Amino acid sequence: MNFILWPAALGIGIVLGLFGAGGGLITVPVLIYLAHIPLKEAIGISLWVVAIASLAAVVQQRAWKLLQPRLLFTFGTTGILGSIAGSLLAHVIAERAQLGLFTLLIFAVSWWMTKVSLTEQVSVFRFIPAAITGFVIGLLTGVLGVGGGFLLVPALIYLGINDFPTAVAHSLVLITLNAFTGAIAYLSTFQLPFVMVLLFSLLATLGTGIGSHLLKRLPNAHLHKAFIAILLITGSIMLWRTVS
Repeated sequence: MNFILWPAALGIGIVLGLFGAGGGLITVPVLIYLAHIPLKEAIGISLWVVAIASLAAVVQQRAWKLLQPRLLFTFGTTGILGSIAGSLLAHVIAERAQLGLFTLLIFAVSWWMTKVSLTEQVSVFRFIPAAITGFVIGLLTGVLGVGGGFLLVPALIYLGINDFPTAVAHSLVLITLNAFTGAIAYLSTFQLPFVMVLLFSLLATLGTGIGSHLLKRLPNAHLHKAFIAILLITGSIMLWRTVS
C-alpha cells in the first residue's frame, strides 16, 4: 500500500468515529486520486473498508446499548435490499455518470447538513417513511460505495430518535450492514487486493478509536462545521476532475 494512504486511512477512521458517518464519501476519492484506482474498484474496496471500520466503531462505542429494534430492523432490511439493487445497478452505469452522481451527492449532503436541525423529533415511529428512507440510502451505498451515514443521522433523528449519540449508534450499525452487503456483491466484479484492504482497514479502525475519544471532548457545533468544510473541499476537487 502506498505510504501516502496511511495518514489518509487514519483520517477516514477519525471522521467515522467522530460523526458516525462520512467514511465512504472520503474513502472513494482518496482511493481514486491518491492510489489511482479505477472508480468501480475504488467503490468495492471502499465498501469493505467502511464496513470493517464501522463494525469496529460499533464495538468501541457499545452501540448495541442504544438501539431501538423496530427502527433498526426496518432500516436494516430495506437498506440491505437497496444495497443489493444498487450494487447490481452500478455495473450498468457509465463510470463518468457514476462519478458525477457521487459529486452531486457530496454537495447535496453538504447543503442538507447546513439546513437540517438535529433537535427535530417526532414521538411516533412511522414505518413507510422509515422503509423508503432505508431503501434509498441502501441503494446509494451499493451504487456509490458510501455508507450513507450523513443521510442516516438526520433522517433517524427526524424519524423519532431525539438523541445524537443514539442516532450515531444506529447509523454505525446500519452502515456496517449496508456496506458488507454491497461489498460482497462487488466480489465477483474484480480481484480484491486483500493486503491493501486489510492494512487500510486496520489504520481506519485505529482512527475510529481516536475519533470516538475526541467526540467526547470536542464541541459538536465545531465538528459539524468542520465536516461540512471537508465535504465541500472534496466535492470541489471531484467536480473539477469530472468536468476536466
